[in-house]
Amino acid sequence: MEKGDRYRIIIIISYVLLIICSVVLIASLWNNLSLNPNVQAGNGLYFLVFAILILASTIFIVHLMEENRVFSQEPEKEFSQEPEDKPVIEPSPSVSAPFEVDIDLLAENIVPRIDLKESVRDHAEQILLNLAKHFEIVQGIVYLKNTGTQEFEAICTYAYASEKDPAPFKTGDGLPGQAAKNKTIMHLTSIPEGYLKIQSGLGTSSPRNLIFIPLLLNKDTFGIIELASFHPLDKETEWTLRNLARIIGNSLVAKIKSAQKK
Repeated sequence: MEKGDRYRIIIIISYVLLIICSVVLIASLWNNLSLNPNVQAGNGLYFLVFAILILASTIFIVHLMEENRVFSQEPEKEFSQEPEDKPVIEPSPSVSAPFEVDIDLLAENIVPRIDLKESVRDHAEQILLNLAKHFEIVQGIVYLKNTGTQEFEAICTYAYASEKDPAPFKTGDGLPGQAAKNKTIMHLTSIPEGYLKIQSGLGTSSPRNLIFIPLLLNKDTFGIIELASFHPLDKETEWTLRNLARIIGNSLVAKIKSAQKK
C-alpha cells in the first residue's frame, strides 16, 4: 500500500469517528436538556469538549490533507528540478551468446599465465601453439606493430615452412594489412594460388581456409594473428576467435609492458 493511500484511509476513518462522536455528544446534550430544562454547568462542559474535539479533528484532517498534497507533488517537483540537458542513459540490452562456448574457460587453456622470465616472443608462440592444437591449425603467424617503423613484424610462427621470414607489412597492405585496417576478422575460403604452402612428409599442399584476427588496443590494431587450416572454419569458430582475440590482446599488452619495465 502506498503512502498516499494510507493517508486517504486515515482521513476517511477520522471523518467517520468525528461523525460518531458528534452524534453521541449531541444525543447526550439533548437528553440532558430534555430531562432538565435548566442549563447546568455540566452541559457547558459538554459543549466545550465538543468544540475542542471538532477543532482538534479539523486541524488533524487539514494537516493530513496538506501532507498528502505535498507527497503527491514530490515526484513532479523532483522531475522539474532535473537539468534539461541531462543525458538519458538507456539500459544496455542483455545479449546472450549465440553459441554455447565458455570463452573464459577456453581462454584458460589458450592463453598461458604471464611468466616474467619468458620473452614476448615465447609468450606469443605458446598462444599460437595452443590455438593450433584446439582449432586444428596447420600454420600460424603472430605479427606485432613496430611503433618506430609502423610496420607489422612477425615475432613467432607455427609450422612455417618457408626459408624466408614472413614479410612485414603496413596497415592496408595485402591481406593482413587490410584486416588491420578494417579492425575485424577476415576469413578467406579461397586462398590465392601460391600464398601458403604446407610441407610435410607426404609432400607440399595448400590450406583451404585462412583467417586474419586483429588484436586491438584503444581501438587501434597493434597485432595480427594469421591462421591457416585445411578444415572449414565455421561461424562458431569465427565468433570464438573474435572473443578470444580480446583476451589474447590483453595478455600480449601486459606481457609487452612487463618486458619494457625490465
